[in-house]
Amino acid sequence: MLEAVGFIDIAITTKENSDEIIRAWNFGEGVENMVFAAYIRAKKM
Repeated sequence: MLEAVGFIDIAITTKENSDEIIRAWNFGEGVENMVFAAYIRAKKM
């Protein structure tokens, strides 16, 4: 999706405390096993 709108050099890095962040959402038990919190870095052309 990012490439489709003109981004390049895309990097996605998991945040170290991803599980804690996801658990804080209170969407239910085990959600942190299905998604993760991340930093997304990219350049717009």
